[in-house]
Amino acid sequence: MTISYRPLRAEDFPRLAGWQASPHVARWWQEPTDLESITAEYDPTVDGSDPTEVFVIESEGRPVGIIQRYLLADYPAWAASLYLSDAAGIDYYLGDPDLVGRGLGSRVIARFARDTLIHHGGAARVVAAPQQANVASWRALEKAGFVRIWAGQLDSDHPSDAGPAYVYALGRDNSPGPVK
Repeated sequence: MTISYRPLRAEDFPRLAGWQASPHVARWWQEPTDLESITAEYDPTVDGSDPTEVFVIESEGRPVGIIQRYLLADYPAWAASLYLSDAAGIDYYLGDPDLVGRGLGSRVIARFARDTLIHHGGAARVVAAPQQANVASWRALEKAGFVRIWAGQLDSDHPSDAGPAYVYALGRDNSPGPVK
């Protein structure tokens, strides 16, 4: 199975709206799903004015989800809630519910994390912070080689961060790196 990712484009916004309205995504990715809100949220990443880079995941050339990366240093409040500063963060979802639980997510995460460490040479590690109840997400991280480094309530007012979370990390040497 060929897996790739490409930068998000404005013509992807209707697809994102559909994916984010899907129950298996909406439960965890708690963002508005109307096209106007999607456009307002993602236009800055498409035009490069937002430091977060968003990519469309493709399997066999077919769009199947999104994955994004950012330096925690660009988001100081988020870095403080994770108790980390020297990392790149990632967020992701598979939009097609039929692909969940088949190993695709962990393969995408593993490759994207390696690429992120190359792209952001100053980052000591890549981190993700799924909710503890999102078992599929944290299992995909573990299968991709990430290690759980922290568990607790995040200091965030974003609805997607509600409830207890796990923080996972993958460092340059496949360890989580120093834990603060």
